[in-house]
Amino acid sequence: MPDALTIAAALVVAGPVVGTVCLAYPPFVRVWTAPREEHLALVAAHRVAWRMANVGFTVATVFTAAGLVVLAGSIDVVEGQRAVLATGAVAYAIAGSLWCAILAIRTRITPAIAAMVAAGAPTEPAETLIGSVIGGLYSSFLLTTGFALAAIGSVLALSGGAASPVGWLATIIAAIAVARHTTSGDVIPAVMYLPTLFIGLSLLLVGG
Repeated sequence: MPDALTIAAALVVAGPVVGTVCLAYPPFVRVWTAPREEHLALVAAHRVAWRMANVGFTVATVFTAAGLVVLAGSIDVVEGQRAVLATGAVAYAIAGSLWCAILAIRTRITPAIAAMVAAGAPTEPAETLIGSVIGGLYSSFLLTTGFALAAIGSVLALSGGAASPVGWLATIIAAIAVARHTTSGDVIPAVMYLPTLFIGLSLLLVGG
């Protein structure tokens, strides 16, 4: 049976992989960069793909959160560093619950708005209000996740183990994401899975 550290690494790698598979539907890829009208039209035309995309993000978040919890309890670090890892894992899980709430809202609301637009029905002020709620939740998710990943990456970076280089990389990516979101608000959620993906790959390939 694999040891706990291997299970932790497998979880944080499997999450983004499953999420990517759920997003890999070529006719739907443009939905993330399309203008509002085309975005809504794509969602209306590909409802199953829209649900699968949100399911993929949810699975990625749950797997990653679980992996970080297992990592905090299994990696060979001093107790003070383990406490920081545990705190980071809990913060990531809390932030992940906010992201999952956003995904649940988007799964139901976006197709409904698309249907209203197609029928020529007014969507305001409801659309603006919902957008504000989602925007607030997303900011909380991204900032909390960024700080959690920076803390986890810093511990790995300073541990002196084989995962030290990727710990620095994870910390840098998280810090850039937080800084960019703070200044421009323009950070896609997929970026927030890169630090843990790199950490997981490193642990699988070279160990802790």
